Amino acid sequence: MNTATGLEMFAAKYAEDPLKLLEAIGTVKHLRRYNDGDVICHADEVAECLWIVDEGTVVIGEGSKITRRHKGDVVGEIAFHRPGEARRSTGIKADMTAKLWQIDRSKIDQMQPEHRVLWLEAVAAVLSDKLIEATEQRALLLKENVSLDQVLKRFVCEDGLMAVNGAFESQHIEPDMTTALLWFSDLAGFSTFSRELKPSDAAEQIRRFMEIQVEEIHGADGEIDKFMGDGLMAFWRIPDEHRTQDRVPRAVRAALASVERIKAIVLQEGLSLDIRIGLHLGPVVIGDFGGKDRIAYTLLGETVNSASRYEQARTCVEGMILGNVRLSEVVFSKLEDPDLRIQFEDKPRTFRDKSERLFLTHASKDLS
Repeated sequence: MNTATGLEMFAAKYAEDPLKLLEAIGTVKHLRRYNDGDVICHADEVAECLWIVDEGTVVIGEGSKITRRHKGDVVGEIAFHRPGEARRSTGIKADMTAKLWQIDRSKIDQMQPEHRVLWLEAVAAVLSDKLIEATEQRALLLKENVSLDQVLKRFVCEDGLMAVNGAFESQHIEPDMTTALLWFSDLAGFSTFSRELKPSDAAEQIRRFMEIQVEEIHGADGEIDKFMGDGLMAFWRIPDEHRTQDRVPRAVRAALASVERIKAIVLQEGLSLDIRIGLHLGPVVIGDFGGKDRIAYTLLGETVNSASRYEQARTCVEGMILGNVRLSEVVFSKLEDPDLRIQFEDKPRTFRDKSERLFLTHASKDLS
């Protein structure tokens, strides 16, 4: 058991000659007792003294606990040693019963020169330790922030991450009107296929098919909006013609590549699955449309609703099955590469949605 006093612990830690330091401060201190929750100092008050904890614990911070200081620690010295009429940046309270040695500014000024040097050397060592501690805490916080962002990116797109970070700072990100290319996909037959599987096996199966699409979408600079069971919604912001010419063909290639990779697995393993992907382009509103306690960053508008219908369609009005990738006419019109256009039927087919509305689509040719 350590029977040293708080002063002795302070001197032993921060002075080359602890006995001389104790002698130097022997006449400039007096002991004060505080009960649990007693305020030792308030934020913004003039810093006229500092303290060395002799017994108990003190909490640095008002409203929320920033840090704690214990026996042998110095508190209040940062503001105390600022030039001029320095003020406290935060408050200090006693945590349970505490005894503190109070050292007044006027007492420091009255020290003999050699004692004052010893004192200032000790305080410099204290400040150095606290600077190292603060640097380590900041490095840890930055690491935690990076780790947090990595975790959040698994739940929201890059745009959504801004909304989440804004929520941490009590900021509301206003919705934005823009043009976007929408991707809706669905693993046809997965519900029936997974019926006999264990939940863990079903999850593993859906995960690998989703990962294929995510790889292709991210490779084409797209963003994942959400996973919907065995379906997926993604988007590309294309607010200008340059990005339209770049992103649209890349998104279409990503869709074709996803279909090719998934069909290869289905064929190799003899699975009763297929995939449908619908792409549509148009105006959307993008932003956080959740409640005050929940972020729901997504896209809204008729473009989004129509894009989902291209994926949902099974056959055209003539009864013919549509190909795996279905492009709206506006998306098809943005494809200038003949090698890309040739993978789709030249003439658009007409299909009806559940409300009997008519849509035109350029479907991909059979890749099986």
